[in-house]
Amino acid sequence: MNRPAVFLTGGDGIGWAVDEDLKLASQAMEPLVDLTDLRTADVVHAVWWWGLLGFSDEQLVGKRIICHVPGEPFRYLTLPEHRRAMHLVGHWVTRTTQAAGQLQALGIDSDLIPYLIDTTTFRPLGKDSPAVESFRKEWNLPADAYLVGSFQRDTEGSDLRSPKLVKGPDVLMEILRGLTRRGINIHVVLAGPRRHWLLSQLQAGGIPHTYIGHPAASDDLQINSLPRDTLNVLYNLVDLYVVASRSEGGPHALLEAAASRCKVISTPVGMAPDVLEQACIFQCPSDAIRIVEGDISGDLLRKSLELHYERALANHRPESVTPLFRHLYDRVERIDKFTGTRCRKGAVATTADAAAQEKPGDKPIVVGLWHTFYEPPYGGGNQFMMALRKGLLARGVEVRENELSPEIDAYVLNSIHFDVDRFLEFSRKHRINVIHRIDGPIHLIRGFDREKDEFCYRLNAQFASATVLQSSWVYQRIVDMGYRPIEPVIVHNAVDEAIFNAHSRVRFDPSRKVRLISSSWSNNPRKGGPVYKWIEDHLDWSRFEYTFVGNASESFNRIHHIPPVPSEQLADMLRHHDIYITASKNDPCSNSLIEALACGLPALYLNDGGHPELVGYGGLPFNAEDEILSQLDKLAGDYEAFQRLITVSRLQDVTEKYLTLIKEVIQ
Repeated sequence: MNRPAVFLTGGDGIGWAVDEDLKLASQAMEPLVDLTDLRTADVVHAVWWWGLLGFSDEQLVGKRIICHVPGEPFRYLTLPEHRRAMHLVGHWVTRTTQAAGQLQALGIDSDLIPYLIDTTTFRPLGKDSPAVESFRKEWNLPADAYLVGSFQRDTEGSDLRSPKLVKGPDVLMEILRGLTRRGINIHVVLAGPRRHWLLSQLQAGGIPHTYIGHPAASDDLQINSLPRDTLNVLYNLVDLYVVASRSEGGPHALLEAAASRCKVISTPVGMAPDVLEQACIFQCPSDAIRIVEGDISGDLLRKSLELHYERALANHRPESVTPLFRHLYDRVERIDKFTGTRCRKGAVATTADAAAQEKPGDKPIVVGLWHTFYEPPYGGGNQFMMALRKGLLARGVEVRENELSPEIDAYVLNSIHFDVDRFLEFSRKHRINVIHRIDGPIHLIRGFDREKDEFCYRLNAQFASATVLQSSWVYQRIVDMGYRPIEPVIVHNAVDEAIFNAHSRVRFDPSRKVRLISSSWSNNPRKGGPVYKWIEDHLDWSRFEYTFVGNASESFNRIHHIPPVPSEQLADMLRHHDIYITASKNDPCSNSLIEALACGLPALYLNDGGHPELVGYGGLPFNAEDEILSQLDKLAGDYEAFQRLITVSRLQDVTEKYLTLIKEVIQ
């Protein structure tokens, strides 16, 4: 069989993760393929999807396109630009079991080829080696402190004052604060560029630290990027490396630490479950603190060193994965060639392209919102559509509600909650551009009405230019039903921040009773009523008080039940409580939960539906009723840390994603 001619691409020229992927992938593939230029290649093999977007259709037509998934697929599916890559790529290569599972859940086939590590660079040296001892003395690192390392960036280059939340520097900071509060003698060793946010936080918190670099007020990418052999010395120097990311493909730091025989703990992101022992994976800062305390007192993590090292060598060197690349290229002719058809309605613009279209003096975009609006209090979908209307108006968009006109550039349809017959009649005579917002599946939320789901997906196939799915959970459930939404993008809901915010909220006071609250518009039992009743029967009422706002399937004796109230009143009540509890089942993207998070309440949530995506590290899950009370104790015991880790989608950002989609479909 002839060796395929392959153009290998996808680096960013910075020298970070994707450039290292490009180099190591080349080493693994060289025995199998002929690496060539784009013009003569039969196959375009990219290690990063973004790198494909710079090529024109003409350059790629007739070629088989393979692309690595260097991060978490569900996160990339929240980016409108990623849809363009989805149309380009004929076959995906995943790097972790997490990524492979996510694509499989969406009905997308992939080959799993693990991340790679250069073990000639990252290797054990020993803490008493001359290189390590010299480095310790050069930087005057304390010999009696437990050294905690972090060498990943924590800010974006464009905004050096705000944390890059996906990398979790705020999660790491809560771990360091907790260790310091417990009187543990730690010393933080930071390295690498763009550490501005964490350095300022460490200084403000009085936490001992050393920055291996040259502090700079501006972007320090050029002056503080360290050679990899220096990073290897640092891994051999520190007592522990901490990965605190919210989402990852790798990170490479996990393999670098493992190959250097450095103790490492991580959130359950990316390849952490593939490489690390379960005892080295933490779910929240208090878990990480417990692990560190155990390591300091009893060398808890030492037994993981050899296992991590062996896995890195056995599974993650270029020569280890060459057989996996061979398996891929033995079947390469099965991959469809790119035909030049990228999407259902024209080419997909990037965010930058869309922004460039906004020229002074241009006629405002006219958007038709199709939803039956109700004055609150009402359901979550209604709340969001009201917020979206406000967000679009703030961006200078002309919004028309439930109107039909050739003057309207694009329509946003809310599931099936609009006058479908009127819309169908108009569509028979006019070309329309439609963004279809889908929740549900309805039958999973209500326990019935499956025919409404099927009706919704028929409308989607008939009208949609693009589909907004409210969570990755929604996407998976729709695929489970056998449907493929048109041009899907995952966009969480957002709330009106003028109403739902944490301004002037009542401070948490551990000397008083902890104030719990739940809310719901619907009285369907799937909204959690039976669980709230169980809590009422088992709660320690000497420590807690509990309020329920809205409609419930149960009658309460001790829970203070308040009927539905307007949004402003609900927001004020949320700000006067401490912890939000939701037990709703199959809830795709709970607006009630987002409202509570936006008002500064950590959440205790049923580990189901879209709840985990919304809460992140701003709360704790429960899988069964017997876990509720212990998780409540954990939340109350480390309340401020959970509260500081709350993140919610901003209405401005959510509106921008909708507007990007709108501009794409009207091109």
